[in-house]
Amino acid sequence: MKGKKEKAPKPGSVMRLLWSSHPWLTILTLITGIISGVASIAVVNVINQAIHNEGSRTDSLYWFIGLSAVALIFRNGAALFPAYASMRIMTRLRIALCRKILATPLEEVDRRGPPNVLTMLTNDIPQLNTTLVVMPTVLVEATVFLFGIAYLAYLSWVVLALTLSLMILGVMLYLFFFVSGVRYTTRVREEFTSFNEYTHALVFGLKELKLNGIRRRWFGRSAIQASSTRVARFNFVERLWYTAADNVGQFTLSLLVGCLLFAAPMVSTLDPKVMSASVLAVLYIMGPLSLLVGAMPVLAAGRIACSRLAEFGFLINDPHLEPTEVEVPKVHLLEHKKSWDSIELKDVRLHYQDKHAGAGFSLGPIDLSVQAGELIYIVGGNGCGKSTLAKVICGLYIPQSGEVLLDGTTITEDSRSDYRDLFSAVFSDFHLFNRLIGPNEEEGSPALAQKYLETLGLADKIKIEGAGYSTMKALSYGQQKRLALVCAYMEDRPVYVLDEWAADQDPPFKKFFYEELLPDLKRRGKTVLIITHDDQYFQLADRIIKLVDGLVVSDINCTIRDKRA
Repeated sequence: MKGKKEKAPKPGSVMRLLWSSHPWLTILTLITGIISGVASIAVVNVINQAIHNEGSRTDSLYWFIGLSAVALIFRNGAALFPAYASMRIMTRLRIALCRKILATPLEEVDRRGPPNVLTMLTNDIPQLNTTLVVMPTVLVEATVFLFGIAYLAYLSWVVLALTLSLMILGVMLYLFFFVSGVRYTTRVREEFTSFNEYTHALVFGLKELKLNGIRRRWFGRSAIQASSTRVARFNFVERLWYTAADNVGQFTLSLLVGCLLFAAPMVSTLDPKVMSASVLAVLYIMGPLSLLVGAMPVLAAGRIACSRLAEFGFLINDPHLEPTEVEVPKVHLLEHKKSWDSIELKDVRLHYQDKHAGAGFSLGPIDLSVQAGELIYIVGGNGCGKSTLAKVICGLYIPQSGEVLLDGTTITEDSRSDYRDLFSAVFSDFHLFNRLIGPNEEEGSPALAQKYLETLGLADKIKIEGAGYSTMKALSYGQQKRLALVCAYMEDRPVYVLDEWAADQDPPFKKFFYEELLPDLKRRGKTVLIITHDDQYFQLADRIIKLVDGLVVSDINCTIRDKRA
């Protein structure tokens, strides 16, 4: 996605999505909509004939009941076919968007921010669903409206000309108000993203808010309250514009009926039968026209949702929306990598832009080599790039220049996923999944998991249940980190990356971590990269890499130093 700007979706994107996904259902919708439209206008003609006592009233009654039933049945059919299609399409889009997020480079997701990504799942996809549900209404009512116009042309060209002239005037007025409303629809969506960010902070920062009254009052007033007020205000102004646009329809209807009754006879003599039929037809087609007008905001919101998804690189009409799953043999993906020798970074550079802070950070140029079996400490001040470097080494961040090599072979887009399988990591912002995964992509051994829980002092707090676990007691943040390390142990990968893992541990556990756990991993042939500030344990490392402002300023090989000593 770097350097590539996605094209904005065209107005017919949602309709093309319906057609490309379920063409036969779309055809059935059109056919049933046309039948419903013809039957509806025929009902108007039957009513007009009954008013003027033409023919048998009994026959008119039968025609009225039959045509009304046909119009109702086929209108419901035209709504149900796309409703079923919408259910299938939305399921596919949700799955595809989740896959897209998984496939998107981590730095791209970080730049956009979790609230923006969350809004796509919680707001944009449901908005597309609403738009798809409205589409059959648009199709059916448009059909009824067009047949109504054709019926007016059949009745009188004067009536048709007058009707179209006033409708064009009404449409122009409507568009003026509607476009103003669309601008606020965009602002509502953007402000809702900001509100998502605040609610995220509310849930995950609740402890800090409760502890600090000043922060709590600021957050409640300037964040939640202010953002909620803006969302509500923009929603209200948006609704004002759309309501004004809706009122244009009522004004146009009153003006049109008045002109038909009082102005049209001054221009041309109209038969009473034609006059009544024209008024009935106008009254009838104004219903579908009002529904079409009411659907416009929903269609506009659907297009805005498409635009936001397109900015993320998710085009709803992309023929390759769903990647095909490649069957792999039941062999561990890393069998051929157990004897790897080195990971190299050559002239690696990465510029990271924090969207929320409005500041950037640059890493590199970095030239670095990691040998199999090394215990490496990565040190430096806060914000110097330690975690960013670790994510580059793991393949989570993709360098903007330079290359990462495994045993002399450059890691490419095709091999990056397989390369990442070398690593188990516990980052400072780790997430715990309730599933224990073993080294061969199978369920982890409960006995082995229990052993690790006992080693890390969690046996009395965690209960193993099949391939998952449950907490019997509330876990502190340090205990959660230990549980994350148990999950990493279970994966049994060649390389471990531990980001400030010991920072939240009690002194006895911190000592146990550095003097027992890390040497044990090294004895098992694991490569371990530790991000740490605990200088009292630096003598235990094989290498110490120090970063300052995104650059490696020193790379000390402690094993060579110890031999010289």
